[in-house]
Amino acid sequence: LKTRDLAQRTQILDAKGGLIATLYDENRITVPLSQISRVMVKAIVAIEDKRFTEHNGVDWKGTLTGLAGYASGDAGTRGGSTLEQQYVKNYQLLVVAQNDAEKRAAIAQTPARKLREIRMALTLDKTLTKPEILTRYLNLVSFGNGAFGIQDAAQTYFGIDAIDLNWQQSALLAGLVQSTSTLNPYTNPDGALARRNLVLDTMIEQLPDKADELRAAKQEPLGILPRPNELPRGCIAAGDRAFFCDYVQE
Repeated sequence: LKTRDLAQRTQILDAKGGLIATLYDENRITVPLSQISRVMVKAIVAIEDKRFTEHNGVDWKGTLTGLAGYASGDAGTRGGSTLEQQYVKNYQLLVVAQNDAEKRAAIAQTPARKLREIRMALTLDKTLTKPEILTRYLNLVSFGNGAFGIQDAAQTYFGIDAIDLNWQQSALLAGLVQSTSTLNPYTNPDGALARRNLVLDTMIEQLPDKADELRAAKQEPLGILPRPNELPRGCIAAGDRAFFCDYVQE
């Protein structure tokens, strides 16, 4: 959890610095916390883990609720997974898992996996600071449409850098973490808008001094690009330099 690097995209350049091709399994650009909008930080904490700065890596009340629901057969009961726990689960899924079976195991709804997740989250909270955990989380998770990490998400949906995300943009991206497929703003704009506004409402409750700005943000449209700003992968965009690109990959 501490030492393995996240997959990032690699650029192949020519002798003059021109881009030949971009190679990646997960399109990600990791950025420090100083290059992430503070508004984005507030949004993800508000909707995913409002007691982030207070707990030791585990929200015990929410976790016990989830385990009790599982034991009673209520699959719809949601546990209170903290950002540390979500980081552990996503790390196991996106970094550690090497095949479909391991990916299924990483997100299996079982007490055994949950207990391992809890143990790792507690250790993580003792080892890293809260800002470090938050930075790693925002650089790791998927935001849908091929975007991994907050920097690529900002570019994919809005064509901007993570540092420039505003209230409504941050709320949309924070909301997508719950389900990047069902809340995809390109295929379910109404659902994405409702989720975005729920995030903004949650922030109004937690940040009353910003209530006027947040209410104004609720009146704004989704504001996403006409289509996802996705980079072509591999040598497909290399044109007449594809032979060199293939040679480099080998």
